[in-house]
Amino acid sequence: MNGFDLRQLRYFVCLAEELHFGRAAERLGMAQAPLSQQIRQMEERLGVQLFHRTTRRTRLTSAGETLLRHAQGLLDGAERAVAHTRAMANETSGRINVAGVAVALSHVLPPILAEFRKAHPGVIVDVAPLSTSNQLRTLEKGDINVAFIRPTERAAFLQTETLMREGFVAVLPKGHRLCARDHVTVADFNGESLIGYAPILGANYASIMTGAMRRAGLHYRVVQECTHTSAVVAQVASGLGVALVPSWIGRLGMPYVDFRPVSDLPQVIDLVVAWPSGETSPLVHDFIAITKRLTPGIARDLGFTRPNHP
Repeated sequence: MNGFDLRQLRYFVCLAEELHFGRAAERLGMAQAPLSQQIRQMEERLGVQLFHRTTRRTRLTSAGETLLRHAQGLLDGAERAVAHTRAMANETSGRINVAGVAVALSHVLPPILAEFRKAHPGVIVDVAPLSTSNQLRTLEKGDINVAFIRPTERAAFLQTETLMREGFVAVLPKGHRLCARDHVTVADFNGESLIGYAPILGANYASIMTGAMRRAGLHYRVVQECTHTSAVVAQVASGLGVALVPSWIGRLGMPYVDFRPVSDLPQVIDLVVAWPSGETSPLVHDFIAITKRLTPGIARDLGFTRPNHP
């Protein structure tokens, strides 16, 4: 390939997605200075400037935008070539086990699974819906290879990376007075009966909700606590009360409830990918690499944010 190699092209794509040398270097697992040197070498070999750099921001030039339009196709083609070659030698047959919380299974994993299948058509990926606590137990036992969890205290047996961050929506029974609004605020819940969350490993929904209401000086009562968002929504649908839930579930069509954005609650609910420390399987490492590569686009499509990103 004239001007650069595939490794440099991956560096370029990562920087083009992040538009920040520090974040791109962290995502690539390298120092910032070598990344900057590799990009500079690409520009010298191509004879064009790919990025406008200032002390405050980094952005693509028109030449960089042109390269980015072609780069992913080149990388995907190279991955498919390697995958097909290995498949012919029976090197990619096998199985990996992946588990996830509900948002991962419904909103995040599908494009990752599709991309992994292109690269490894002979590999079976088993997917299981598990809570964060159950995923941590099965990951430690070796029964799953990759876990999509809510944040939890870092354990010695696993590696983690925070993928994306979402906010809250209000879930209301059909016909509720707040359904007439395009969005609601925490203050609108004054005097309401609330469906709350019982303590859940990795999820601080209850403390975020009650903390926001206390700061607003609201009067409210929690009439029931649930351990799963789907259970919260079921109770709201029955007319028992209203609730604040992670925003992902608001993208699902449900017949008995309406969802409304909550304008004064921040995006603070993280989704984390975890895998065993010391993992040696190339298949697992490829799955993690594809997850990291696709995450910016998935988060953008869902309206989620990324850690340390606006």
